[in-house]
Amino acid sequence: MKTMKRILCGVLSAALLAALAACGTTDGGGAANTAAPGNTGAPSTSAPAGATVLRGTCTTTPETVDPARGTGENDLMLYVNLYECLVAPNAEDGSPEPQLAERWEASEDGLSYTFQLRQDVTFADGTPLTSKDVKYSFDRMMTMGEGFAYVLKDVLAETVAVDEHTVEFKLSKTFGPFVSALTAFRIVNSALVEANTAAEGMYGDNGDYGTGYLLTHSAGSGPYVISSFTVHDTMVLTKNANYWNGAVPAAAPDTVEIQELTEASTTKMLMSNGDLDFVHGHQDSTTIAALTANDGIEVAELQEAGLNYFMMNTQKAPTDDVHIRRAISYACDYEQMKQILGGAPDANGPVPTNLFGYVDDFEGYSYDLDKAKEEIAASKYASDLANYPIQLDYIEGNGDTGKLVYLMASSLESLGFKVVINETPWVQFCNNEAEIATSPNVTNAFATAGYPEAGSILELKYASWTVGNWNQNEWMQDEKFDSMLNEALGTVDDDARIALYGQMQKYLVEEVVPSVYTCASVIKPIYNANNFEWPAKHATTEYNFYYADYIMK
Repeated sequence: MKTMKRILCGVLSAALLAALAACGTTDGGGAANTAAPGNTGAPSTSAPAGATVLRGTCTTTPETVDPARGTGENDLMLYVNLYECLVAPNAEDGSPEPQLAERWEASEDGLSYTFQLRQDVTFADGTPLTSKDVKYSFDRMMTMGEGFAYVLKDVLAETVAVDEHTVEFKLSKTFGPFVSALTAFRIVNSALVEANTAAEGMYGDNGDYGTGYLLTHSAGSGPYVISSFTVHDTMVLTKNANYWNGAVPAAAPDTVEIQELTEASTTKMLMSNGDLDFVHGHQDSTTIAALTANDGIEVAELQEAGLNYFMMNTQKAPTDDVHIRRAISYACDYEQMKQILGGAPDANGPVPTNLFGYVDDFEGYSYDLDKAKEEIAASKYASDLANYPIQLDYIEGNGDTGKLVYLMASSLESLGFKVVINETPWVQFCNNEAEIATSPNVTNAFATAGYPEAGSILELKYASWTVGNWNQNEWMQDEKFDSMLNEALGTVDDDARIALYGQMQKYLVEEVVPSVYTCASVIKPIYNANNFEWPAKHATTEYNFYYADYIMK
């Protein structure tokens, strides 16, 4: 049996604190707050003469700069540059190490965690970080109930500001990955957000809780601040001149300008002309080949703590039948799909091999059309496949995933299924999966863990309380799985928790079969090595886009 384990840090010295995260704004910054179409030309910047500018692209801008709301890849790549956490993931294995906190300890019963804050941290406007900011940030996120709040729902009973630099978290039940989970919870400048909170809003005495302000402004403590933000267009970050953890390295870019861009021909033109320094990691193989033919253009291959999934709707005919889901799993040409994605590593089950808690003591699926036919014959739809078409959706502009979808469709059609394929814009993709009525039978997408442990991806993908988000087109409503998940998350002992994670992975693969696990998620941002050095690889995807580590030339 293979398992992915790590040595968790209980109390670490302040000397180990890594300057890994992100930032706020001296005056809140400013930006247009209306939606705009994605850029089709070279980015423009108002950076002062002599300033270094890093120009890149993303598949879509975040909808907001508010760290209490976003969970997507592009959200997190922005947030690590604008906000910091009590703990940050270690670069090698993702285990938690001090960031805004210098040490912590847990009570013997596992129901209380006490954190001592660093006393030298200031937000970008010079306001010192105190326990009030930590309490405010957690109270705000849990009240809003968005973003990663689901992780601590029914777990976090109270956040207490014990004194100016001591915070206590009181839990309603034990939660084994509590410290690891804190890598997903970012701290905001409470004074700045409160000063910019509208009185009218959906949060009672808290008005709009600063959500309007944080649509286009940052309020954090790290090395960059938002200077302008236009949703679905461009976001501009500038160095925080008052960064608490020493000056942001002089070699790091003074300004970072990221534009939303998925159109391949425009991407190739701008990159080839030198108008971009890097492009997002979801390019198709043709674009990668065309760009890397240019001198100095290189690819950074980054394996994420995630997988490519065909997510099968367990509530909609005909994928509500486990035999149909098994048939689809056997109809997947895994080797060819891995090659389409540039030789991506294997995925044997629902948890990535590089994530703490991965267990491999079960047999996954392989390409076998004869077994697929046997499963179809055992299903309740065997004699009526033509009347139950399979709707198969994928995200527009998401690299070569469309090729995976058409390959899968070809296999399914050879088995007698009728397949309807939809290439769907990102916003529509998310909206469709928010309701069972509009969710397709199958979607293809990459999904990654919110914090560095198996429990994160298992909850995100398969818990009954996480349905209605784009990560869970499976629409799992399985009481047995929920019970297993709650037991695992409530287990403090690492080895015991891994064993429970293993049981869950085996149950999903062998009995429920909610997803096809195509391969590991590898993103391949393309960059101009003549203009800057890409930093050393980090175990957590978004920290590979931590701009303070970039070295401009």
